[in-house]
Amino acid sequence: MLFKKLLENKSVKWIGYTSFYLLILLLLFFIYGFHTANTGSFIYNDF
Repeated sequence: MLFKKLLENKSVKWIGYTSFYLLILLLLFFIYGFHTANTGSFIYNDF
């Protein structure tokens, strides 16, 4: 019953959703790597 009551709480839901999506974002960063963010051809290099 306590677990069900916690799930109905708005702040607990917000923290849960936020941490879930943050975890997905961090996993995507680790999968594709941080080092490739600034590499590649940048179209405005001459300006």
